[in-house]
Amino acid sequence: MLKKFLRDPLLMFVVLGAVVFALYYSVEDASQEVVELSEINRKVFAEQFEMLTGREATAEDREKIESDYIQEEVLFREAIKAGMYLTDPEVRSKLIEEMRYQVTGAIPEPEETELVAYYLEHIDRYFVEATYSFRHVYFEQLPENADAILAQLQAGEEVAGDEFWRGRVLPNYGISMIRGMFGKAFLDELGTHMDGQWYGPEESLLGWHYVLVTGATERSPLTFDEARMQVTNDYTVDKLQQSVEDYIDGLGDEYKIIRHSGE
Repeated sequence: MLKKFLRDPLLMFVVLGAVVFALYYSVEDASQEVVELSEINRKVFAEQFEMLTGREATAEDREKIESDYIQEEVLFREAIKAGMYLTDPEVRSKLIEEMRYQVTGAIPEPEETELVAYYLEHIDRYFVEATYSFRHVYFEQLPENADAILAQLQAGEEVAGDEFWRGRVLPNYGISMIRGMFGKAFLDELGTHMDGQWYGPEESLLGWHYVLVTGATERSPLTFDEARMQVTNDYTVDKLQQSVEDYIDGLGDEYKIIRHSGE
């Protein structure tokens, strides 16, 4: 039989062709990804539908639910293959946050003693910042009679100026707010004019001002009770961050970190 097979080219061609065909399809099937819709999933999907809609799922409903599941599963896998999590900032951010939660879990409610200890360890964080109170006359453009206006104000006369959206009297403004609204140079100048006299014109990010400082308070610490909410938030954030750092450290040499100096 073997001799007949070897002597018959046509028979050999047919048999070898069948073998190659079988091998091709076995490899092709092995390379295909399986998207499985288990009986358990089908049951769960139907139960979820009925709970949300308040009615029994019809055959058409089940077909739609299962079709949507298969579509979403295929699209999800294609998105992973396409590396969308590497190029889409929103997808990347969502995955990072989800992984962060998986790593940290829910942080237990801190004990009072833990919060007090944390507050004392980081007490420099918890304070009421310094403030200034001042009046000002605002001009969008530097006025031509700048010196004359200053003389009028110092003499106790009223000067109209331009309308300012926050008004003319600005009481107890924190230094961070003043810096943000008017600029650092404007803020620095306030501290050098505590003599109760008008000065200006002083340029800010918004225009030109004649200014009279009427009061100031220094930075002062918050008590634990006053800072409790902020302390609790900071404590929780630090605990979460430490959990992530511990997880990454536990990965050992799985990642090689290269930091470029940027020079």
